[in-house]
Amino acid sequence: MTSTEHDIGNAAEFPVDSIRRVELNGRAYAIARNDHGFFAVRDTCPHQGARLSAGTLTGNTVSCKVGNLIYRRDKEVIQCPWHGWDFDLESGHSVFDETQRVATAKVKVKAGRVLVTT
Repeated sequence: MTSTEHDIGNAAEFPVDSIRRVELNGRAYAIARNDHGFFAVRDTCPHQGARLSAGTLTGNTVSCKVGNLIYRRDKEVIQCPWHGWDFDLESGHSVFDETQRVATAKVKVKAGRVLVTT
């Protein structure tokens, strides 16, 4: 299968800690940007089909006091807006159920442009 590189815009147009939906070859992807870079996951939660691009960037909570959440891997997890399913942005694997996964795509920034390979 041949890979295609898609230019989806200027990197400066994607704020840090944001998620944007893009359509590439008839498939929707949620493009997330955090402090570590850009990530692309298919924009459909495997649970019931919600758009992950409508979700939030979060992390894994660690032991903490009531009312004071502490996150590990902050903003490296995308959370489904409907039922809170969490997926690792880099691998696409569910944080809680290793049998669940969303497909990912490679993303890079070149000359200030965001390029997604599908």
